[in-house]
Amino acid sequence: MVYEPQEQLTGAYLVIQQGAQLGKRVEVWKDCTTIGRSLDCDIFLEDLAVHRKQASILRTLSGYVLRDDHGSGDSFVNGRPVREQLLNDGDKLMFGNTQLVFYGHEGTRPFQFASSRGRELQIGKKPDSSSNTIAKLDLTSGYGTIRSFELLPDMTIGRSRECDIFLEDLSVSRLHATIHQLADGSYELEDHRSATGTYVNGMRVTRYRLLEGDVVQIGRNSFTFRQART
Repeated sequence: MVYEPQEQLTGAYLVIQQGAQLGKRVEVWKDCTTIGRSLDCDIFLEDLAVHRKQASILRTLSGYVLRDDHGSGDSFVNGRPVREQLLNDGDKLMFGNTQLVFYGHEGTRPFQFASSRGRELQIGKKPDSSSNTIAKLDLTSGYGTIRSFELLPDMTIGRSRECDIFLEDLSVSRLHATIHQLADGSYELEDHRSATGTYVNGMRVTRYRLLEGDVVQIGRNSFTFRQART
């Protein structure tokens, strides 16, 4: 099937509207995001009526395309069974007893983006006048930078929604790592005995002082550390 190219894609996500995980938001940022009842899937659906490997959402130059991977004709878009379908904002996807709504870019988001709680946790706190460093983590993929997280003095990273940087990834521990700002303005990454480890430039680390351009791998998520003096 051939689709016409669309504008550059950013920030797609799904919201579960019906089923055991009602209200859950799931980001779609990989080139191929798998959906199913298997824990190996990027989007894990707790629904016995869903196949272990149900479907995939492909990121293409034309837009996001839903592909039925099981071949049973039970992946639905707006009530119609599909094998491959270009998705539009507001499309309703149905797998088993789970219904999700697709939003194709950040501009359609009807609520505050929930993946970073760092700035809101600092509201009301007195800023550190001695700090003259701006640092961030850039979440990256084959398409470049997907999202940037500005670093504050202490930021937690993990699968818990209480973390400052929340990663919806089963290979990430609930409290996986913390980034601390040191007295000299540099930043140190600390792993919290995570099950799958924390990696910098391919090397597993427990504590590591980050340098400009370092690549941090946590679960399936790759970040690039950026730092600039003001």
